[in-house]
Amino acid sequence: MELQAKLTTAVLVATLLAAPLIKAQNQSAADASAPAVAMTPPGPDGPRGPHAGGPDRGGRQGERHQPGQPGRPDEGRRGLTSLTTVSGTVGQWVSNDDAILDGFTFTGTTNAPTTVKFPPHLGQQVQKAIKPGSSISVTGFTDTNPQGESTFRMVSLTAGKSVITDTPPAAPTTTPPTPTLTTVSGKISDYRLGRDGRVNGLVLDDKTIVRIPPHVAYQLTNLATKGSAVTVQGYAKNLRDGQVQLEKTNILNASVLTINGQQYLVR
Repeated sequence: MELQAKLTTAVLVATLLAAPLIKAQNQSAADASAPAVAMTPPGPDGPRGPHAGGPDRGGRQGERHQPGQPGRPDEGRRGLTSLTTVSGTVGQWVSNDDAILDGFTFTGTTNAPTTVKFPPHLGQQVQKAIKPGSSISVTGFTDTNPQGESTFRMVSLTAGKSVITDTPPAAPTTTPPTPTLTTVSGKISDYRLGRDGRVNGLVLDDKTIVRIPPHVAYQLTNLATKGSAVTVQGYAKNLRDGQVQLEKTNILNASVLTINGQQYLVR
C-alpha cells in the first residue's frame, strides 16, 4: 500500500509539471493556424492597426475615404460643369499680358461677340487650324474672373477636319535652357498694368517690359517716374512648348534695378 501511494504521488507531480508545457504547445499550434494580421506603424494621429480607435480623416469611425467614391465629392474639384457648343466666325487674336496667344474674339449666331480663351500651350495648334474669318464650332463653358469679365473657356474646337482638344501640355522633349542674367538700360516710357489694375511692370523706350511685383511698383512710385533712366538686371522670359508670341517682346523678370545711381534689390 505504501509503495502504491508513492507511485500515485509521483504520477500526480509529473502531470502537474507537464501541464504548462502542454498548454504552451497547444497555444503555439493555435497561433500558427490563425490568419496573419498586418499591422501598420503608428501615424501622426495615433495607432493605425485594425482595431485602432478614433475617427479617420474622413470623420467616420473605421472607414477610409477613397478618391472618386460615389456620394462624396473630392476636395478641390468643381464637380459637373455644363458644356455648350456654339458656331460662328473667328474675329481677332487675343493675347495675355506677355503678348502670348491665349484666345480670340468670336461672333456666333446671336451676333453677340465674345472672347474664347484657351491655355497658351495650345497657341501653335490653334493658330495653325484657324485664322480670322474662319467658320468654327467651339464647345466649352462660360467663366467669370474676379474682375467680373466673362469669357468662354474652350474645351474643344472644330474647324473643318481639324479638331483641337484642351489637353495638358506634353512633357518637354529637351531640357529647358538655363536662364541667363541680362542687363538692359533705358528710360521708363510707361507702366504696365495687370488685370487687377495695379502696376506690375515698367515699359522702357525700346519696348522692353520689366516685370516687377506690385508691392515693389508701389515703392517705386516716386523713384521710377516716367522719363527716368533705369538699368535693369534680370532674367529673360522664354516661350514654352506650343506657345506663340503675337508681338516680339523682350520681357525681363527684374532682380536688380539701378535708378539715379542707386541700386535696389527686387524681391
